[in-house]
Amino acid sequence: MLGRSVPRIILVAAAVVVSYLLFTTVATAIKSHGLAHDEAAAQQQIAELDTRYAELTSIREYLSSDEYIESVARSMLGLVKPGETRVMVSSPEAAPPSAKATPASGSWWESLFGN
Repeated sequence: MLGRSVPRIILVAAAVVVSYLLFTTVATAIKSHGLAHDEAAAQQQIAELDTRYAELTSIREYLSSDEYIESVARSMLGLVKPGETRVMVSSPEAAPPSAKATPASGSWWESLFGN
């Protein structure tokens, strides 16, 4: 009887070992896939941050340029260079609505159809 149970014990032990190896392989593959996805998301975020950094750097350079400082001095502070004359342009005031545009009495349809 002992002779027949030894192959079964070996077969069960081999099945347990194969199951364990299969389980760890699948778990490692799933973890690897998740890490690859996380890496791709991190790479995309790095690219977006690099773009934003470049934009902010160019804005900082423009804000420290003489061109920007001169435009602020002219538009907000009203400064002019020596020898220049400052000119203020304003739009004409709106004319009051004419009496012809509003009907004297009655409804709009009466004025439209000439009742």
